[in-house]
Amino acid sequence: MGDKNNYDISFLCEFKDRNIEKEFLNYELKRNAKVIGPIIIIYGLVYFVFVVSDYFSIMNTQSFQFILTVRLIFLASSVLIYMGMKFINNCDIMIYLITAYEFVAVLAFLMIINQYETLTFLSILSVVAMNAAIFITPNKLINAQFISLFLNIAFFVFPANHIYGIDTSVLIKTILYVIMIVTYCNIGFYLNNYYKRKQYADSLELLRLSITDSLTGIFNRAKFNEELKKWTDYCSRYESDISLVFFDIDNFKRVNDNYGHMTGDKVIQDIVLSIQNKIRSTDIFARWGGEEFVILLPNTGNDQAAEMAERMRIAIEKITVSESENITCSFGIATLRENESSESFIKRGDKLLYEAKRRGKNIVVYEMEVLEEVR
Repeated sequence: MGDKNNYDISFLCEFKDRNIEKEFLNYELKRNAKVIGPIIIIYGLVYFVFVVSDYFSIMNTQSFQFILTVRLIFLASSVLIYMGMKFINNCDIMIYLITAYEFVAVLAFLMIINQYETLTFLSILSVVAMNAAIFITPNKLINAQFISLFLNIAFFVFPANHIYGIDTSVLIKTILYVIMIVTYCNIGFYLNNYYKRKQYADSLELLRLSITDSLTGIFNRAKFNEELKKWTDYCSRYESDISLVFFDIDNFKRVNDNYGHMTGDKVIQDIVLSIQNKIRSTDIFARWGGEEFVILLPNTGNDQAAEMAERMRIAIEKITVSESENITCSFGIATLRENESSESFIKRGDKLLYEAKRRGKNIVVYEMEVLEEVR
C-alpha cells in the first residue's frame, strides 16, 4: 500500500502494479460473487428460450434437433458453471472461466445461425444483444473486447451474407450502427472499470493514511495497538515468546532547538530507515508519538530482543546531525508474561525505556538485567 504511483492505471484499464491488480480482482470477485452466478443462469435460460423461435423458423428437423442440442448443452453448462462458482476463490480462474463461457456462447450462436437458410434483420439485433451481454458481464476489458471482436467479425463476414430482404447500402449502414453501439459499450465498460479501480485505489490510500505515520511511513500508534492485540493473543494461545522494544531519541528537543524542525524530521526519517534495515519482515515497527518508537518482535525471547536492540543502538549512533554531534537512542525491552494483558505489557516496556533514560541514555535496558540488579 505504499507508493501512490503503484495505483497508476494502464490504457488496458488495469493497475500497472500486478499485485494491486490481483488484489483488486480478488476484491471484485468477492463483491460480485453473488451476482455473477445468477447472471450466468439468466443467460443460459434466455439462450434456451429462443428454441421456441427456432421451432417455428426451422423447417428441417435435423437442423432443429442440432440447434436444440446446442441450446441444451449451453443451458447445462450455465448451470454447471453456476454451481462450480461457489468453490472458486481465485480471480484468475474466474476470469478465464467467464471468458471461456462467453466464447462458447458466441460459438454456439454462430453454429445456430448457420443452420438457418436465410437470416432476417432480427439476427443483427441478436448480435447487438450479445455484445451488450458481453460488456455487462464482469471481466477484463481486453477479454471482453476480444470476444466482442470475434463475434462481430465472424457474423458480418460470413452469415451476414445470407441476410434476406436487406440491400447492400442498408447492410453497410447497419454494420456502422453496430460498430457505433459496440464502441459505446467499450467506452462505458472502460469508464466503469477505470472508476472502479480509482475508487479502490482511493480506499487503499485512505486505509494507508489511517494506519501509518505521515512523516516516516511506518505504522502509527492505533495500528500498532491493533497488531499488538492480535499478536499477544496468538502468542498466549500457542505459548510463543514475544518481546516489545521501546526506544526514544536522546536530547531530541535540543536537536530541534539548535538545528530546526526540518533537521529534526530528517533525523527521525534517518533513524526509521536505519531500524528498518535491522528488523525482520514479521516485526511490527511503529511511531509511538513524537520522538518515541516501538517495535513488536514476534517469536522473540528477552535475550534475542536485547541483542537486536543493541545492534539498532549501534546503527543509530552512526547518524550525525553535525560534524561534532551524533544521534543516540535509549532502549527498553519487555517480554510478554503468561496471561499478561497488552496494556500491562506496554507499561512495562515504557517503564524500562525511562529506566534507560535515568541511567544516562544511549543504552539498552531489559527486564532480566533490572531484576539481577535488584537481587
